[in-house]
Amino acid sequence: MRGLEVVVRPVVFPDIRPAPARSLPPQDDPDKGFAVIHGQAGKQVDLTWSYSSSASSNKRQETKRRVDEVRVYQKRKDGTINKNNFVDIQVTNKMWNKGPPKQPEGPGFYVPEGNRTYRGTGNETEIVWFSPIEATDNTEIIKKNKMIQSRE
Repeated sequence: MRGLEVVVRPVVFPDIRPAPARSLPPQDDPDKGFAVIHGQAGKQVDLTWSYSSSASSNKRQETKRRVDEVRVYQKRKDGTINKNNFVDIQVTNKMWNKGPPKQPEGPGFYVPEGNRTYRGTGNETEIVWFSPIEATDNTEIIKKNKMIQSRE
C-alpha cells in the first residue's frame, strides 16, 4: 500500500499582490466631507464646593522636663558590684505639660500615689513632680536637675 503522502506545490498567480493605490481627483468643495457638530452656546459650569476641618485634643503634651542622670552598675547574684558594666539613664523628677485646662482636684494640689501634681487654675500648664532618685550601692547620681526641652 502506498503511503498517504501527497506532495502539494503552491502555485503563485500574479494577481495576489495588492493593486497600487489610486489617486482621486480633488473635490470641488474643500468643506465637503467634514462632519459638523452643532449645539447650544457654551456656558460656564460653576461647581461650588468647600471643605473645612477642625481638630482639637484633650491630651496634654510635654513641653520640658527636669531629669537626674544616674549610672547603674551591674550587681551580681552574690552581691558584688561590677563597675566595668554599667548603664547611664535619665530619671525624670519634674515635668511640664501643656494642653486643655482641667479642673483642679482640691485647692490646686493633688497627690496620686506618691507623685505631687500642681494644676494651675484656668491656665493650660500642668506641672508634675516625681519622687527624687536616691543613690544606692549600685547606683551613682552623675548630674542633678538637667533641663530637657521638647523638640517642638
